Amino acid sequence: MIEILNGMRETIHYECSLGLRLYHNVNCEDYPDHWHGGIEIIMPARGGYEVIVGEEHYTLETEDIILIHSGVIHSLKAPPVGERYILQFDTALLYHLKEMETLLHMIPPVILMRKKDTGSFHEFVKKKLDKIIEEYHGNSGFREASIYAALIEIYVELGRNKVWQCRGGRQIHTMKQQEYFEAVMNACTYINQHFMENLSLGEVARIGGFSKYHFTRIFKQYMNMTFYEYLNFKRVKRAEELLYNAGEMSITEVAMGSGFSSMSAFHRTFKMIKNCSPSDYRRIRKQTYRPE
Repeated sequence: MIEILNGMRETIHYECSLGLRLYHNVNCEDYPDHWHGGIEIIMPARGGYEVIVGEEHYTLETEDIILIHSGVIHSLKAPPVGERYILQFDTALLYHLKEMETLLHMIPPVILMRKKDTGSFHEFVKKKLDKIIEEYHGNSGFREASIYAALIEIYVELGRNKVWQCRGGRQIHTMKQQEYFEAVMNACTYINQHFMENLSLGEVARIGGFSKYHFTRIFKQYMNMTFYEYLNFKRVKRAEELLYNAGEMSITEVAMGSGFSSMSAFHRTFKMIKNCSPSDYRRIRKQTYRPE
């Protein structure tokens, strides 16, 4: 199933112009530790399957579903007999939709949905996966649009009903909590669009209609990080992209192009989040992860 593995990085060749690949895997073959930029959803159709992430071992039974977020190092172990569907898709499919970029940031590395668990979330995702499988192997009109719609529905449901549980947060029970949730999501969308500008906590709080104190409290409650931690995360993420893909840019240009006001702030923040300097990050990525 893994076609190109350079070090631990798998390069996915999507078979669909949509930026998606569905693999009906029937091989008794294990796959070593690897990671990829796409998101992966696995559902055994017959027999079990084992997914290992760090010290965690997830043993899947038939029709259990596991979602593995992008960039997560994992390995796979297959039983002697069985089959499973493995769906991989480019995160870019969702990033341009409002709130999805924030949702993808909030999602835990792994989400496990058991068929035997009570509740309708597994049933909902299973229904959408079945739809994707049917459309992927068919040739009906608007096939790609149908696949895309089912994928978006999975993530809408995930954002509304599952993420807070997985992060140890709370379900939204009251109108006031719903108001807070929407305010935080709108704030994150604004940050996603303006993080390269000189944003301040007071400015974003005013846009949401809150005092700085109140906004600080609800932002930390729902995002599990402060406003400035989220802002710096966005800027460092942009810097990573520029360091990796724009080799002609100097480190100073990368800093300015990521929203940092000074080189000292850039170096300090980047090292705090990535545990290495921007120059070391560029060198390591070029040496280790670029596919041949």
